[in-house]
Amino acid sequence: MIKNRKLSRSTVREDPARRFFAQDLSDRERAAFEAGIALATLYHQFIGTPLPSTRRGVRALERAMEEAVKQQPYREHVEVHIERGGRRGRRGPYGYGSLTGEALRARVVVRYGRARVYAALRYVPELKFPLMYVERVEEC
Repeated sequence: MIKNRKLSRSTVREDPARRFFAQDLSDRERAAFEAGIALATLYHQFIGTPLPSTRRGVRALERAMEEAVKQQPYREHVEVHIERGGRRGRRGPYGYGSLTGEALRARVVVRYGRARVYAALRYVPELKFPLMYVERVEEC
């Protein structure tokens, strides 16, 4: 689902970094690359973050994570969910929970040029791994 939001902070024609990428790179490939950057940002920036003790506080953290990633170019939609039980720690009077890879779920939609990529991050129990993957690609 794409919420009402400007499509991107800049268009492909205005992309000053385009010249650094392989000249034969397609819009689909660049969109997939950008989606990977968005998901990796969520994972590597926020794993270990102290978690609020209330659901309201966790929801505020989810929104803050979404807003941070939305600031990157070409992001159309970012959705973050922190699963219950995703807290490590909380022992003793000074303990607090922190975000784990098992608890983080995210979806991003990236549009670059004429391509839109839907990508996700979720813990896959059978792999015992927080997997980042492309769900689908559309031509715009």
